Amino acid sequence: MNHKHEDMIRQAAARWYVRMREVAPDSPERTTFEVWLLSDRRHQAAYQMVEATMEDFSSTARLKELSNALSQKLYFEQTARRKKISKLGSGLAVMLVCAGLGLLGRTQYMQWQAAPLSSEVQTTAVAQMLKRTLDDGSVVTANANSAMEIVFYRHQRLVKLSRGEAIFEVTKDPDRPFVVETPQAKVTVLGTRFAVNQLSKKVRISVDHGRVQVARADGNEQAVILHNGQVAEIEPMSAPHKVNRNAADSFSFTSGRIIFDQADMFEVADTLSRYRKPTVKALFFGDQTPKVNAVVKVAEVESFIQTLPQSVPVALKRTNDALMIEPKR
Repeated sequence: MNHKHEDMIRQAAARWYVRMREVAPDSPERTTFEVWLLSDRRHQAAYQMVEATMEDFSSTARLKELSNALSQKLYFEQTARRKKISKLGSGLAVMLVCAGLGLLGRTQYMQWQAAPLSSEVQTTAVAQMLKRTLDDGSVVTANANSAMEIVFYRHQRLVKLSRGEAIFEVTKDPDRPFVVETPQAKVTVLGTRFAVNQLSKKVRISVDHGRVQVARADGNEQAVILHNGQVAEIEPMSAPHKVNRNAADSFSFTSGRIIFDQADMFEVADTLSRYRKPTVKALFFGDQTPKVNAVVKVAEVESFIQTLPQSVPVALKRTNDALMIEPKR
């Protein structure tokens, strides 16, 4: 990307920064801004840079660093000029900062931005569900046998879901997108309620309300935008794609129910393993397995397992460390 295009993006980010502090929280203009922000990673990077720099203007210590980096000759030669700059308003201040960002030192800035503000690891045991409120007011409900790392930065709020399933009710913060990463997927959102289900063969993202962007974790392939009631899945090495499913099913575990909708045996095994020990494994070659449609109460998981061979052509085999679901011979 050429320098002229970079300047245009920085200027647009600066204008949006100023405007977003003037419009009402429910203004339609915020939707337009969110579309612009999510449409290109370069937009997010430019906006984060402007926001981070404006934080410096509210800090005496950082102002001193900025003044040294940008040169006393440009900014703070005289007391009168300092007062004049303080009255210029945030719009002009942002433009001046954008013009001098290259002088700040890319390496030092990136180190400062990458430093986490807070970090924690959250896990749930088998058959345990946990609901908690994060520092920004967002609410996370983790299903049983799940694990995640929650890290807040100046430019984003990041959750790394390594195992299990969780529902996220995200507090809007245009300056800090909320990102959920799994080994296969990256989900970016500004404010919504959605669920992420990390299964062994795929990741499923379901949106109750709002809008999220779903992409592969490696950034390859085209991202998918999900709206109210929509669901997307990502298989290993595949592009995210929308699927015809009821998004509400992904939130049922909070009321003690499991809903299987054309679930293969791998999904059944992954899900049941969240509620019992020993773990459940599916022993099938390839991805073709019998499918299950069922609504199961969490308290009745063992009964469901015992009757499974009566509804689909599978057999159960118990070992010392697992319950195996395999094809009926």
